[in-house]
Amino acid sequence: MNDFLPGSKKKSKLIESKKEEMSSDPIHILPELKEWIRPLTESERFNLKKSIEDEGVRDPITVFHNESGQKVLLDGHNRYAIVQELGGEDNGYELQEAVVEIDSLEDAKLWMIKNQVGKRNLSKREMSFYRGNHYLTNKSGQGQSTGAGKLHELLADEYGVSPKSIQNDAMIATILNCCSADFRYAYFDGEIKVTLEQFKAVKSKLSNGELDDEASIEAFLKGEAIAIKRDSRPAVNPQKKYSFNKFVKTLNTLVDAELTDEISEAEKLSMEGHIKSLVKKYNLDV
Repeated sequence: MNDFLPGSKKKSKLIESKKEEMSSDPIHILPELKEWIRPLTESERFNLKKSIEDEGVRDPITVFHNESGQKVLLDGHNRYAIVQELGGEDNGYELQEAVVEIDSLEDAKLWMIKNQVGKRNLSKREMSFYRGNHYLTNKSGQGQSTGAGKLHELLADEYGVSPKSIQNDAMIATILNCCSADFRYAYFDGEIKVTLEQFKAVKSKLSNGELDDEASIEAFLKGEAIAIKRDSRPAVNPQKKYSFNKFVKTLNTLVDAELTDEISEAEKLSMEGHIKSLVKKYNLDV
């Protein structure tokens, strides 16, 4: 993970690699990495396919080997898919590969983020999204402090923006990660207008449980009328009070409990909001 922090001496070694002939190992495509690749438009795909048919594949695909030794595709998803569609090596369409040394899936995500950021045709909204995810992915492995300073300040220097911009980028990326790919691309292209205040409102509503799924988040961001979730239970008066011992016992029960299903990103945000409220209410130092 440190390889992708600003100022890292190893960062360029992970980005650069030499071309090699394709090995016989099968290539694995991971959905959690492929989602970083923007789909081609119909005309873009037509032109790329025609170029490959006429001239072959000019640029190598980029791969890495994961902890299990599998060869995983990092860059070149569209080229790879078209070559397979055309019959691959059996029909004379040969690929070269560039292999990069990456230690983990998180580092692979960061490689892809940095690779996308390096492209010149990104809109300002896309740049914000990738900067935010750079922060979020580093934060998951490093925390908010890196040993060389606060992460949002280091990334602000790296990208030439203010530290506050990085924090806003992270909030926006967190919310967009809860949305569908179609919604994200429509937002990137300006087809859907969302203000910073709207994103802040969504963050607040996720924290208090008023929004908790992809559909409700997208509807709110698009300004559509939605039914805000309310607690349907009858009011209880007076509010029940707990002794400290019973309160701690209840917390321990929740910590040990197992959920029936894996929680979504939106549900994680809602849970995080409730925990923060608890920390704030009792002035806990955590």
